[in-house]
Amino acid sequence: MLFGMESLVRQGSRAIAGLAWVTALVLALHGLSDIQASNVSVVAFPLVGVGAGVFMSLAAFNRSGRSRLAWFLLGLGVAMLGVGELVWAWHEMFLGVEPPFPGPPDIFYLSAYPLLVAGVLATPRLAPSSYQRGQQLIDMVVVVAGLALLAWMTVLVPMSQQTTELSPFEMMVGSAYPLGDIFLLATIGVVGIRRSLHVSDYPMWCVMAGLAVIAAGDFLYLVEMEEHSYVSGTWLDTTWLVSYGLFAASAYWLTMPIESRREREGRLPTWHALVPVGVVMLINGIRLYERFAAGESIAIEAILTVLAFLILGRLLMIVVEDRHLVEEDRKRLISVVSHELRTPLTAVDGYLDIVLDDWKGLGDNEKRQMIEIAQEQARLITRIVTDLVETSRNSLHSTKLQVETVDVGDLVGRVASQFEFGARFEVQLEPGCTVYADRRRIVQVVTNLVSNAERYGSGGRIVGAVRRVGDEVELAVHDSGPGVPRHLRERIWAAFERGVHRFDASTPGSGLGLAIVRSLVDAHEGTVGYRESEPLGGACFWARFPYQPVGTVQPGPLARIA
Repeated sequence: MLFGMESLVRQGSRAIAGLAWVTALVLALHGLSDIQASNVSVVAFPLVGVGAGVFMSLAAFNRSGRSRLAWFLLGLGVAMLGVGELVWAWHEMFLGVEPPFPGPPDIFYLSAYPLLVAGVLATPRLAPSSYQRGQQLIDMVVVVAGLALLAWMTVLVPMSQQTTELSPFEMMVGSAYPLGDIFLLATIGVVGIRRSLHVSDYPMWCVMAGLAVIAAGDFLYLVEMEEHSYVSGTWLDTTWLVSYGLFAASAYWLTMPIESRREREGRLPTWHALVPVGVVMLINGIRLYERFAAGESIAIEAILTVLAFLILGRLLMIVVEDRHLVEEDRKRLISVVSHELRTPLTAVDGYLDIVLDDWKGLGDNEKRQMIEIAQEQARLITRIVTDLVETSRNSLHSTKLQVETVDVGDLVGRVASQFEFGARFEVQLEPGCTVYADRRRIVQVVTNLVSNAERYGSGGRIVGAVRRVGDEVELAVHDSGPGVPRHLRERIWAAFERGVHRFDASTPGSGLGLAIVRSLVDAHEGTVGYRESEPLGGACFWARFPYQPVGTVQPGPLARIA
């Protein structure tokens, strides 16, 4: 805090807020005569206005960087309002007349608007994406245009019709007030619907509420001035006193520790998306009411309004559904981690337990073999995590391969030994089924297909088969489960797709294993597919790779990246 004045600012701002609200309560209860109420207003307004602005400016030094600038501008804007009140009070108390219009108070009143708008917009916010930036721009245009139209309908048009004796300059100054209030309200709306670091802490809530109360009071003041019914010291003055109290309260909260403030960095509430639309619907409702009160027919417009509300409800449902789907994807991603890492982690844990429990009883070759298997599985875990990241970026199909001549049958037998299937697992290997591929990626393909059969194969037999099919080597995994319905056989290869188990939480799985298989096989210039299992009658997922005889070099794309 500047010069160690934190305690002074905290106590002073609390006193100003209390004075403003107590004065507003006294005026609202009509406990004073008209002359007494007017005198109280003349004294209280400059005191709480200047006091709130000064304490806000001082409290800004409890922040740093852009946040300090934002709060200093806000405090300066409030102080300008207070100085305007002071000049007005000087004319009434010492000169015995109201200030002229336009006059010196208007200079300070109107200069406060750009300072307040700049201060609110300068509050720190999370860096938006291009989509969010465009969305915020559209929201601002809709809110500003809607509020401008509302002010035109309710204030400016009646003012131009009833105050023809005003000069053009007087009309311009008089119009600046509702236009300034429009920008204040639009700023509040835009800040309220953007992702900001400070939009949901107490100081900002106080400022936004204070600006809204000021705008409401200004509009009501213009209406009463048109009707020549405004009297100083009445209930209308309580609106501005309440706003000054809110500004002083924001200064008090600014002196509190930052840890006590809340930040909103996540997604915005659903209702925020409806703020711009709500402004337009409000204007339409006011317009319909005016036409109805004038005796005009509004049947067609009323029907269109009802349809618009229905469309608005439909859009809200789309937003809610979209957020629900995003939440489901988040849950699936958490499930992916356990699904993809369970098998290699089990292997690492199992082999290391064996080595540690029987260190003296195992030979050096056995120890080395088990440690090498654990190391291979640890590397597989690293590769799986990388694949998850690449899958989220949709780049797994273009991953770089470290290719060599690989015997697919040998890999299937090695992977099968890592699963505790016992007699349930059968291997049917045709000799000489070699391909030009990345050995670790093929192991990952085999592991995913076997894990899929174990999960959805109803606990029955599993057959891993490798054979030549023309100029290709086919790797197929059969199970004795219920299989995949015909209408899901193509969709089942998509990421997060679990077929008939999509909504079955009792069956574990993320729906990502087959998607990774398809991407890896595509990277090898191979193909994948599904058919009903001939030997077992369940599902058969297969992957085919170009056949590569031992001792030859693949002339295709895989050879170029080896």
